Parts: sequence; C-alpha cells; structure tokens
Amino acid sequence: MPIEREYQDQRRKTILELLSSQPMKRQIEIGRALRKLGYKVTQSTISRDLEAMGVVRREGVYTPPPPQGDANAIGKMEEFIRRVRNAGPYMLVFDASPGMAKAVAVALKSAAWPEVVGVVAEDDTLFVATDNVYDTRLLLQRLKRLLKT
Repeated sequence: MPIEREYQDQRRKTILELLSSQPMKRQIEIGRALRKLGYKVTQSTISRDLEAMGVVRREGVYTPPPPQGDANAIGKMEEFIRRVRNAGPYMLVFDASPGMAKAVAVALKSAAWPEVVGVVAEDDTLFVATDNVYDTRLLLQRLKRLLKT
C-alpha cells in the first residue's frame, strides 16, 4: 500500500493531467473525474490540492501552472549513481562516480520533488535531506522506479 504522501502526489499528478486534457469550470467536475479513476476525494481535498499545486481559475476555467521540475534529468544521471542508502531517518547518501556528485545534485534539484529539502555535494558523495521518515521512504521509492535499481 502506498504511503499517504505518494497517494497525494499521484492524485495531484492526475488532476494536472485532467486539467491539461480538458477544461473544467468547477471543482465538482474534477471530483467526478477523479472518482471515475478510482480516487476517493472530497471537495475540500480537491480545493487543498488545487491551492497547493498553484492551480488558478482564469476566465472561468481551472488552469494548471507551468511545469516546474524535470524528473528526466535525474534519470540521465543514472550511470553516475553507484549507490543510494539511508543515513538516518532524514537523510540519504548517494555514492557517485568521481567528480559527478555535483552534476547529480543539480539534476536532483531540477526535479523539484517536494520531499527534497536540501542537497550537499562533494566530489563523489551527495547528501540529500528530507523533512521526515515518510519523505525519505518516498524519495527512495521514486529513485528505485526511476533508476531501475
């Protein structure tokens, strides 16, 4: 079972996909579309999601914000990432190819994932801080899916 933050991220991604594919004028329309896709949502959940994602209503239609992150950038760094491991409840340590940790850090920051609070890179080591244990776990799951390790 996915953790709550991962479910929330999936739901929000789905909302953005829905708004990109068809104009919606009311939150009830968004709710119906989400329920058809299997999400259990209330109007207040939708309202909070829209606000958190920066979705605004322009000319009577909900409009998604321009994309902020590039998750593909970290995928391009796969060959330079040797290992990712936990270093306590709020930190991950990346072992990278010599001289490549800073490039991996830039790619990770450009992904703009909400779980990443801070990144510090040396020559071949990268430290990534998160807010809590759940964000650390979610970040590890994302990386495993993306890097296929």
